[in-house]
Amino acid sequence: MFEIELQRDGEENLYTQIYEAIRAEILADKYTPDTKMPSIRNLASRLSVNAETVVKAYDLLAAENLIYKKEGSGSYIAPAAALKSNSDDQRLRILTSKTSFISKNTIDFSGPENGAEFLEEYAWDLIFDRFYSDFQGKIFKNIKDKKISYFKLLDSKNKNIDKTKLYYSSEIQLQEILMSLIGENNELLFTEGNDNSLFTSLCSNASDLDVKNDADFDLSGKKVKFNVSSADYDSLMDYLENNTIDYLIISDESVEKSILSWSLSKLKSLLELAQMLKFKVIIVEYFALYQTNNKIKELLESNYREEIILVQALTERVFTGLNLGLVYLGKKAISNLDHQSVVNNYSLNNIIAKDNFSAGENLINNLLSYYLDNNYLDKRIKYLKQRLKNRKVLLEETIKDHFRGIESIDNSSLFFIKLILNQNINQHDFKVFAEKNSLLLPNYNSFFSRKISNELIISPAALNQFSIKQGIMTLAKIYWQFIS
Repeated sequence: MFEIELQRDGEENLYTQIYEAIRAEILADKYTPDTKMPSIRNLASRLSVNAETVVKAYDLLAAENLIYKKEGSGSYIAPAAALKSNSDDQRLRILTSKTSFISKNTIDFSGPENGAEFLEEYAWDLIFDRFYSDFQGKIFKNIKDKKISYFKLLDSKNKNIDKTKLYYSSEIQLQEILMSLIGENNELLFTEGNDNSLFTSLCSNASDLDVKNDADFDLSGKKVKFNVSSADYDSLMDYLENNTIDYLIISDESVEKSILSWSLSKLKSLLELAQMLKFKVIIVEYFALYQTNNKIKELLESNYREEIILVQALTERVFTGLNLGLVYLGKKAISNLDHQSVVNNYSLNNIIAKDNFSAGENLINNLLSYYLDNNYLDKRIKYLKQRLKNRKVLLEETIKDHFRGIESIDNSSLFFIKLILNQNINQHDFKVFAEKNSLLLPNYNSFFSRKISNELIISPAALNQFSIKQGIMTLAKIYWQFIS
């Protein structure tokens, strides 16, 4: 464990060299979380250094949360494993990203009742159908306690806020809720560099999306007009004062400056303008399980809460393929719904009161409750955050080595980073070229990137089929080939 070559006559002291070598291997995901590290004495003996030298290196790693120490036991790779693998927990592997011997496109659905069972891809409807067909709903047919942990979590979300909470359990259900809100010929405004994948997924002609105003789109059968503005406070407020819109859509996922990074006073000024000009602000919150956004919470409790429609996409960034969440609607938004039946069909209170859950619904409700009861959810989120943080740090460092003279823009997102290239490229053509060379890149349309620009959005998650260094070397090679 750990390939360390010390330069004893080099400029760097020995403990820094040990720290940097171990750090690089941890950031490259070479070790499973909770793997025990060599003891200080053994590593010092192996490297022929003083034990205090290794102590200093381990202290530096612990300060960065790359390792943690157990009193009397030693040091371990951080963070804690998301899931312990025993017979009682095997079914939970359907919701975990722990490395498995099976294909990445297959969900491990093994369990003690039926031995090994594998389902292709992350298709939850297929899981429900297959599970119900094989077991006739016997295992998860009934929930004895209506107040299971998962429902308690949903009910506790923003409990004191005067909003009606709607619950969706698939993208199709979320589409139905959103389409009942957004009427025909409405004007939608987005900001550059912020995620809008929730809405481009509804557009039949989203592949043609480009940063330009007054673009008409077919949004699930309804004609709407898309507009784009800068997220700069002065520019956006000027745009709103001189143009009529119905909805401003923002999210907590951004590769540039986000409206949610504004000060609270500026956000309230925006909502005051929304109140005056009678438009709604739809906030898409992807990271509600990762962290509490106090700004959003305070805005929902303010005098401008009626101007906000909040979409909390609870699981989309935590469990691949599982799309569950809440939509918070004020009284005015509910009164403007195309179909009042949407409230009855998706009201969280009505969902919790149901006594006829399908086997698939009970499967998910029980699995997520088990995750909560056993503290696996917190562990998984901690694991994902640390892993993405590690990969992003290594990504930024590797970019400097292989993209000489190209600037990377730091942002708050763990999932994306933006490069400023030394010349313009056709974003669509480059993405196609990269895919032909087996390199996956994020969908630029989700961030309203211009078709011709010198910006390149990349993701630590999208480079997951490579080590970070291999991925960046491949990307650099493809880029230089493309521009030549």
